[in-house]
Amino acid sequence: MGSIPERSNRNIVLIQGFFMISLGIVFNLITNTSSHFPQNLWGWNILVFLGFSQFISYYIFKLVRWARFAVGLSIIFFTPGIREMLFLGKDMNPIIDILYFIIVSPLPNFSLLPYASISVFSTVFGEFIYESITLNSSSANLHSTSSILKYGAFLLICGLLLPFIDVGFIITGDNFDPITYPFIDAIPILKAFPTTFVSGIPIFLYAGTPSNLFISMGVALLVIGRKYYRKDVLQKNKLKLNVISLFGKSSITLFFLQFIFLPLFYQKLLLLIFIPLLIAYIILLGIFLHLWQKYGNSIPSFDWMLNKIDESLKK
Repeated sequence: MGSIPERSNRNIVLIQGFFMISLGIVFNLITNTSSHFPQNLWGWNILVFLGFSQFISYYIFKLVRWARFAVGLSIIFFTPGIREMLFLGKDMNPIIDILYFIIVSPLPNFSLLPYASISVFSTVFGEFIYESITLNSSSANLHSTSSILKYGAFLLICGLLLPFIDVGFIITGDNFDPITYPFIDAIPILKAFPTTFVSGIPIFLYAGTPSNLFISMGVALLVIGRKYYRKDVLQKNKLKLNVISLFGKSSITLFFLQFIFLPLFYQKLLLLIFIPLLIAYIILLGIFLHLWQKYGNSIPSFDWMLNKIDESLKK
């Protein structure tokens, strides 16, 4: 069973969570033009979710590992149906309408359910890494890495197999309503360009489905496991690891920066032009972040603010 950290660490977790949620609310206020104030303050963007996941991870850590797995799997398989029920009943009952507003939010392309399962599973895999760091031995690092890679491969295989027993392997406007799920816009966007043979998208690419969650977590664990193995087991620290660290140290700030330039890409470029421009855009962002960190110490980025809050709470 995991042990709950002391009260000071709890305060750090809670304050960091509230800081992330506050940034997410500011982002909603800027971008949510479909709702009026104060409804436009609320919405499950990634910042709000990351802040709330701090609370979920902290308190779910009280449970033993198998119980956390059970809770995570229950959220993945049962809550998508609950989310659908909330959508169908939100105009019939004011209580259901309130629950829909809180759990799904006015922007239904992201919701607390079933994504909360990721926060639950993260406590298990994070604990593997933490234990190996505490033991500080090559055998412990190797064991933790092996466990992470095995779980990642297992989740990835489950995600690839689930579509065959789900609502269908290909998603189109016929089996999912674009009004309910705005990100289904990817289908007409693809059809608008020369690749007209695209009639839909595989269900494991459809956000919020069990297969998509399994694949997302599986790929993430495989990437983390591989990087952890190279850096902490093989003691290799190459340039690409430093590049990933560069973006990781400014991840919150990047969330805001990339949306500033998103209108330049959205539904305006041919697919063949979009890919090289996207690569060039990522490289330019990397150069900008490197210069900002080297000569400006990332002041006053949101990540710098969060680090300062963390430092002040630890004193």
